[in-house]
Amino acid sequence: MKIILANTYEKASQIKPDAAVEAEYGEQIIRGAVYTLAHHADGYKDQPAPCLFPNQIGFDGDILISHIDLDTIGGCLALYGKKPEDPEFWEAVAFIDVNGPQHVQELSTGGREKLRAYWGYNNSLIKNKHIGICEVTDEILQSGLVIQKIIDGDPFLLQQGEQWERETQEAVDHCLVSENEYIRAFETSGVFCNSAYYSPSMKKIIPAVIVLNSKMNAIIISFADGGKRFSASCAVKKLWGELAGVHEGIAGSPRGWNLNEAEIRGEFDRAAAYLTSLYVSNVSE
Repeated sequence: MKIILANTYEKASQIKPDAAVEAEYGEQIIRGAVYTLAHHADGYKDQPAPCLFPNQIGFDGDILISHIDLDTIGGCLALYGKKPEDPEFWEAVAFIDVNGPQHVQELSTGGREKLRAYWGYNNSLIKNKHIGICEVTDEILQSGLVIQKIIDGDPFLLQQGEQWERETQEAVDHCLVSENEYIRAFETSGVFCNSAYYSPSMKKIIPAVIVLNSKMNAIIISFADGGKRFSASCAVKKLWGELAGVHEGIAGSPRGWNLNEAEIRGEFDRAAAYLTSLYVSNVSE
């Protein structure tokens, strides 16, 4: 019983897992011998989010994942029969995984409170950098124990989440590096900025956000309309190829990017210029 994270398709291709949970790298996917829980790549887009998979009995094989988020955690825990039962929580996780964190205000009060409690807990951790192939079994199982506490109404975790949300809103303003009437650009080492569409200085919603996350060595693009006019997936694939993200409303650079600081900043500037050009040229997809 092991959960193995491979952050690039090349590394993942070396593994023959019993199960795969969101082992998706752009449109490339690794399948498990027994289970394949995926819902982004072609051939799996009609499948439910892995976190909605019911608890199984008797499976103790090795699982391959491409990254750690709540959807992946839920799918892994379900395969091992260890997923805490709470439909409201997991439906909220699935909704955010499909639509993006910028839609958190659309969740039920309970779903949002539980999600922000987990995000607050997760933000308090010293993160391990998962480079290459890593075993993350203990990390996933520990997350399951914390999720159970949140579902049970742990007052400290719920309060921590509320405080995290309040402090995050304040911190977002300090991450802004530039804005115009088309995009807001942020640099962060962990603060989530991709829902910060409202510009206090211009007193209106700006249609696009681009974020350079130095902690994750990633660039994330998101659209206030959820990708109705421009697809975030198409944008990142045009910029960085087929291994880039696949969400319509929010998508990022390829997992396992191996760029130095100067290179990623150059890509950030290039992507910001590209997004601006979409709006300036007044085109629609």
